[in-house]
Amino acid sequence: MAMYEGVQTVVRTTGDSKAFNVKVGLGSVLSPLLFVIVMEMISRELRAGLPPELMYADDLILMAESEVSLRDKIVKWRSGLEAKGLKMNTGKMKKR
Repeated sequence: MAMYEGVQTVVRTTGDSKAFNVKVGLGSVLSPLLFVIVMEMISRELRAGLPPELMYADDLILMAESEVSLRDKIVKWRSGLEAKGLKMNTGKMKKR
């Protein structure tokens, strides 16, 4: 990103560290905020009421009264996310 080109900084504790270049890692510092905004908009369309769906960072917890209801929720969320260009990683799913 242009705003970080050629920028250097130091770490200050009891003295200053050696200067080092500022680099952007995975993307913009706005990426986490934009992700939260997008997920809030998507989740408003997909929320089903009680039991609630819980989200923390990029994790989603779906709860249901029965296994059939849970499968239906998974399909609904997967379709809704894919419609917006996102993907649900079903390989990390756990049933309790």
